[in-house]
Amino acid sequence: MNRILIADDEAPARRKLVRFAEAYGGLEVVAEASNGVDAVDLIEMTAPEIVFLDIHMPDLDGFGVAEAIARSQSPPVIVFVTAHDRYALRAFDANAVDYLLKPYDRARFARAVERALERLSVGTAGATALERVVQQARNETGYLKRLLIPHEGRSFFLPVNDILCVSSDGNAVELETARGRFRMRTTMESLEERLDPAQFVRIHRSYLVNIDSVAAIEPAFHGDRTAILRSGRRVTWSRRYATRRSDLLA
Repeated sequence: MNRILIADDEAPARRKLVRFAEAYGGLEVVAEASNGVDAVDLIEMTAPEIVFLDIHMPDLDGFGVAEAIARSQSPPVIVFVTAHDRYALRAFDANAVDYLLKPYDRARFARAVERALERLSVGTAGATALERVVQQARNETGYLKRLLIPHEGRSFFLPVNDILCVSSDGNAVELETARGRFRMRTTMESLEERLDPAQFVRIHRSYLVNIDSVAAIEPAFHGDRTAILRSGRRVTWSRRYATRRSDLLA
């Protein structure tokens, strides 16, 4: 039996997938999730081999779920499910991560399962391919609008507009906001790629700032500048990253 997890915010859509899975045979539905956050937790708890993942879900969308699990030790095969054909379907297909376009029938479901099982049989369901698919999808659907932040035993969503400054801290980053500072396990480079460059500017190898949070800029030494944030924090704007100053001052 191959273990599958179904994540969709619509109960009828989940029931349809369960029926099709039972009729197909050889599939065990180990869990169902109605939102992205629960999906991530259940994937970690139940270790499914295949996940049917709706793109549009509350709290965390399907792309966010895929990103969250992409670097796990044994990431599952992802079959995206969507009612909209604009979501990088060709990217999914080219990378052998299948999709189901609603409404779909049993034959199309069976084809998706067969592709997923083929991926499992050759052991190519690793993080690299999944991350490539997610990145291509993100390129078509825009930059991140919010981040899922673990904090004091729970997680919450932080709108990126609330971020004043991002500081590098080894294999993590610190996000400064008006309500406090929060840590997130990612690299500065990875986060920078996922944020809108028209809003977030790299000013130092250790700092990324929200342009709207910069209240003033003062000269410093050796061609550097000091960016003064609305919070009062002062951060160095290195001359090596001076090309974006003209954008800010325009």
